[in-house]
This record gives sequence, structure tokens and C-alpha cells, in this order.
Amino acid sequence: MRNVIATLAILCAVWPVSAQHLAHYDILLFSLGKGADNTWQLAAPRLLTAFNPKGYNNQPNFFSNNELYLTTQTPGDTNQTEIVALDLLLKTATPVTATAATAEYSPTPMPGGRRFSSVRVEEDGSQRLWSFPVDRSDNGRPEFPGIYGVGYHCWLHDTLAALFIVGASETQHVLYTAGVREQKLRRITANPGRCLQKLSDGKLAFVQKATPQTWYLKTYDPLKQSFEIVAKMPADSEDFAVLSDGTYLTGRGAKLYQFKPGANLDWKEIADLSKYGVRHITRLAVSGDGKLALVVD
Repeated sequence: MRNVIATLAILCAVWPVSAQHLAHYDILLFSLGKGADNTWQLAAPRLLTAFNPKGYNNQPNFFSNNELYLTTQTPGDTNQTEIVALDLLLKTATPVTATAATAEYSPTPMPGGRRFSSVRVEEDGSQRLWSFPVDRSDNGRPEFPGIYGVGYHCWLHDTLAALFIVGASETQHVLYTAGVREQKLRRITANPGRCLQKLSDGKLAFVQKATPQTWYLKTYDPLKQSFEIVAKMPADSEDFAVLSDGTYLTGRGAKLYQFKPGANLDWKEIADLSKYGVRHITRLAVSGDGKLALVVD
């Protein structure tokens, strides 16, 4: 980002592997409000990653309305990534993991609120899904000890997760569900996008890459094992967030778009962040009280 520090109030691929320097990203925070025409509007921009101004800052996830976890790597560290917790009220950044031989990604709150899950790249290069206590009372454990190659994940309920399993090439990734009791994979579909979101009705929202040029936003019902197409995604957009009223948000380039099933026929542009020096919007996260975190470069 070129001009964002001067213009914002400052607060102190498929799957990236360890042992490399990752590209720089920043995270911006906005408040969301709905206009008279039911279009969502952005306000009160804040830069959240001044504590790591040249490093890797990615995969934000709200653990509460005022606590945001993310994945970071400092410029001088080419061996690993760690999880950091941001307190949005106190304006502090607290390391959650500090592991010398492993890398952690994708912090995700688990049902019940006592633990969170993260993909861990282990010493031998294996990628498994681990969980850790929010109160830091133990060193964590693998949730699916025999399932390897986990790239991304989403909890559908306390004993069922959706798992993006990394394939040997871009077209060989597969989306599964797995239960912590049976520890078995159930195939959902091939060619998923990396963004997995649980909806309020218990369904899974994800992007399926039907062709290199055509990507669809879909839902999957784990009870009926059925699919529905929500919308065709804007070109090259695989990340999205879902608001409390069922509206989907996604980014393409520096622009942010919304789509609400039953109300919109296509994606509608709601913001252009190029005025903040943004070139690309990738991952998005929303809080229960209407905060929006965006990963940008």
C-alpha cells in the first residue's frame, strides 16, 4: 500500500508453505452501515497492521466483536508464520503462538468458544488441523490426527468440519467433511475455492471453480447432502464474507461488491478503495456488530 498510512488512523496462491518469505499484506478495518437503498456502506477506516508494516498479515478472523486473530510473518523470519490476536479497543497485538519448528495458519474459533483451530505445518512438512485453548492452558492437539494435507477449514458444528485438502495441482484440490468421532473424510466436491463459511442455517458456503474462467458461489447442506448455486462470482474472486442479513461481500481489484439472494440480480459495486492506495482486496471477515476486516495490498 502506498498512501494508506497517511490517510488512515493507525492501530499499533494456493497454500503458502513454511521456510519462505511471504508477500506483504495489510489489514484494514471498516464499520458497516446500510444506506437507504439497502446498499452497505463503509466508514471509519483503520489500518490494523502498523505493528508489522512490511510483513505478512493475512487470514483475519473475528473471535469476538473486538478481538481479531490473524496470521503473521515478520520480514526477518523466513521459517514460519504465527498467530497474533489484536484487541481492537486496547489497540494491542499479542502473540498467540510462538513455535520454533512449526508454522500456524487460519485461526478459527471453534464451537463453544473455549478452543480455536489452526492449520499447522509440522516439522516434517505435514499439514494437519490442530486446536488450541483460547486461555493458552495447553500446547494444542491435532483434531484429525490421521488426515493430512489440510489447507483450509470451517466448523459446521462442534463435531463436524469442512476441510479443503490440498492436491498435487490447482485442479486436484478436494473439499470434504470430516467428523471428529469417526475421523473419516466424506467427499463433497472437487475444485473448491479457499474460502469456507458456515451460514446461519448450518449450510456451508464456498466457491467452486467449474472452469478456470467460471467460478460459482454455492451452498452445501450437510444433512441433505445437496447443493445450490447462489451466484456466479466476479472474475478471479474466491474470497467472500456473509453479513447477518444474508448479504455476501466480495472484492475484485480495489473494489468491493455485494450480492443478496432474492434482492440482487448480480454483484453490485459498493466501494472503491483505490483512494486508500489499495490495489487488491483478497480475504474478508465480518464481526457480529458490523465491523469488516479486509486483507489488501
